[in-house]
Amino acid sequence: MQQMKKIELQENGSIKRENEHKSLIIDMEAMLESVELPLVSHCCIYKVPQKIRKLNEQVYTPSIVSIGPFHNGDKRLESMEDLKLRYLKSFLERTQKGLQDCIEYIKKSEEVIRCCYSETIEQSSDDFVRIILIDACFIIEYFIRSLEWPQEDPLLSKPWLRCDVKLDLILLENQLPWFVLEDLFNLTEPGCLNGEDHDQVSSFIDVAFHYFRVNFMQSIFPSGTNNTKFTLHYFHEHYKQYIMKPDEVSMQLQNLTDLLRIFYLPPDMLPRRRKETVKHLYSASQLVEAGVKLHVGDDKNILELQFMKGVLTIPRFEVCHWTEILIRNVIAFEQCHYPFQTYITDYIILLDFLIDTSLDVDTLVDNGIMVNTLGDSSAVANMVNNLCINVVQENINAGYIPLCEKLNGFYEDPFHKYKASFIHDYFSSPWKIASFVAAILLLLLTLIQAICSVISLF
Repeated sequence: MQQMKKIELQENGSIKRENEHKSLIIDMEAMLESVELPLVSHCCIYKVPQKIRKLNEQVYTPSIVSIGPFHNGDKRLESMEDLKLRYLKSFLERTQKGLQDCIEYIKKSEEVIRCCYSETIEQSSDDFVRIILIDACFIIEYFIRSLEWPQEDPLLSKPWLRCDVKLDLILLENQLPWFVLEDLFNLTEPGCLNGEDHDQVSSFIDVAFHYFRVNFMQSIFPSGTNNTKFTLHYFHEHYKQYIMKPDEVSMQLQNLTDLLRIFYLPPDMLPRRRKETVKHLYSASQLVEAGVKLHVGDDKNILELQFMKGVLTIPRFEVCHWTEILIRNVIAFEQCHYPFQTYITDYIILLDFLIDTSLDVDTLVDNGIMVNTLGDSSAVANMVNNLCINVVQENINAGYIPLCEKLNGFYEDPFHKYKASFIHDYFSSPWKIASFVAAILLLLLTLIQAICSVISLF
């Protein structure tokens, strides 16, 4: 009897607790119903994390044209919408398929495309499909026209507009999934591409390569020695592992920001990673004062720095007015999509150590390593010093750890350290040099006077 009463009390207590939490349970169940889990991890287009974005919002925000849903509807960018429609019409006229085929493809892929964006897209199905279709056809048509270079094109004929569009197309928040561009290109089979040596162009990756080669190659390889050999054939042969999945049928590219990142990567093979970070490295001017010689390296791999027999070899790089836009967006993409393969971030962190002040910038420029088209050495130093603020680094290019250890060891060698201290104290500025020379002359004159005085006594 007592056992039955005990069971009854337990049941009553359970019912009472359930009633107490019923409203909370109902509320949370409603919250969970509104949450949609992605089919798989398709996400490849991100809003830049706020802690990074706030450092310089302008470099992450399109200035002339919106691509994709994140910045669609921005009043500042409406002037390009009419031009995008004109490009869409021109694109459809050159293809083997009609508007209906393109719409049906986007509609069929809509759910997967939505999953490619890091935030929920609020646009209705029709609005979303319209945005993706117009923007995708605009990009494809623009890249094709960049090959053909038609006369009196409303975009290509205006260098300032061309430059703004070029930069907007690589912004992380201003992207379309790569497979949409590739599939639309394949679906519509654009007509023959005119122009010298363009008969080899047969896929969207080919078209995109030519566009990026013309518009970004000089910024990435300023020496120009790599530009002639960096052909489409070379790209397919040495960068295949970055752009093709192992099945050799489908692409593993994510978007145009990803393609820009690939241009910075070394050919053939990525360096190994080490779960360490660089804690310290002396600046370029300090290393030179200690006796390190700076040489310009081969720009085949701009991420490869070498130190042998007192010579630090660094591939030449350029800093221009859009360098910060390119680098910041690639770094943001690595933070979001490649957090354990941050090769470009590693390189910039190393540059951040080498460049502390305008003196370091001048040192690199004087040795032919940096091409500074900004002119202002202090502005370059400030830019480099701010690029990796709030960036998280889980590991690093394995080659950079021994490189930094060797450089620090060279500087901290007593002979080199005293040499650096002597040069810094007496030869780091024209005034110090003048003071040192004056002191030596005064010492010599005093010595000569003393010798003459001694001689006169005899």
